[in-house]
Amino acid sequence: MLPSPAFIIEEEKLHENLELLALIKKATDVKLLFALKGFALPALMQDILQVADGIAASSLNEARFGYIYSGKPVHVYAPAYRPGDIPHLISLTSHWTFNSLEAFYRWESLLPMDMAIGLRINPHYGFASADMYNPGRKGSRLGVPPSAAQKPLPKRITGLHVHTLCEAGAEALEELIAHLQEGFSPWLSQIRWLNLGGGHAFTRKGYDINSFVRNIQLLRKSFPQVEEIYVEPSAAFVWEAGFLFTEILDITQTEGRMWALLDVSFSAHMPDTLEMPYKPLIREALPSPDPTYPTYWMGGITCLAGDEMGPYSFSSPLSVGQHLTFHDMAHYTFVKTTLFNGVAHPSLIIHRAGGYRIVKTFGYEDYVRRLSNG
Repeated sequence: MLPSPAFIIEEEKLHENLELLALIKKATDVKLLFALKGFALPALMQDILQVADGIAASSLNEARFGYIYSGKPVHVYAPAYRPGDIPHLISLTSHWTFNSLEAFYRWESLLPMDMAIGLRINPHYGFASADMYNPGRKGSRLGVPPSAAQKPLPKRITGLHVHTLCEAGAEALEELIAHLQEGFSPWLSQIRWLNLGGGHAFTRKGYDINSFVRNIQLLRKSFPQVEEIYVEPSAAFVWEAGFLFTEILDITQTEGRMWALLDVSFSAHMPDTLEMPYKPLIREALPSPDPTYPTYWMGGITCLAGDEMGPYSFSSPLSVGQHLTFHDMAHYTFVKTTLFNGVAHPSLIIHRAGGYRIVKTFGYEDYVRRLSNG
């Protein structure tokens, strides 16, 4: 019996995603960066690096992880950099992107002359279902606005980085490119590399790959001096390639609402469901709530009042001890979990043709180690 709760990564689906991403690379000659902020599991890095050309890191820890586990170029971007991290990052990084011109001028003299230096830009366009996930809005702290392009781009800055998409289709990329050309054409004509960021849902059903190929071709035609185009489709690598395995601990009713209380937490283990917010799919549930069937709200295991989600309907009544599976729980899940309330942290498991491999289980030592040396 598998331990519960557990994040289970499905290797077969991961490899399907990798095959599709390899085809996109071949058709466009783009470079794929794997962003560790969306998924970071050493046990699967060698699989991912069959297709990924490098690592996108947003902190010293991620840069070290990428350098150690990949051996491929590490591209670093963060809203700001801690002075004490600079020497360590220099030794790990191939491409360094600054969030502002002020930061570039502050740290420029410390960076090796052969390091590729980039600047993040904000084209005032973003595709996201919530402002919290939209760095393309006006007034965002992430990237310089189009007005900055009225001045010449510093000579040492050889690349631009834009990231304003979130689980977007190819039509959003087309809109993004239009805004880039409108706001930053003078700079785009000077750079040698361009990073189009993440949020490209390449492996989601229905994504128009042909449109993506056309957009990249047109971009290259408009700016022929750009030698490399990068994208960071972290979620696309592991899209629908994992699930969260959970057990029902109790069934209860409060004022007409039926509850299935689980051994997982929406706030501690699936924070995006509350931040976005979105309602995750339970594989055993009906496609949509239907009050003519047994209908329940799912209750998380923490004491946070809002640690809940629903409603969900099922073909038959649920029972204590029954297991449920939350679909598509690989990207932006275990990398964002917390140990709030000291609740049991889900195990990390890989499912492959020969069965299941338990990568890591968590216990009291992991909880207390965050707060002390003991």
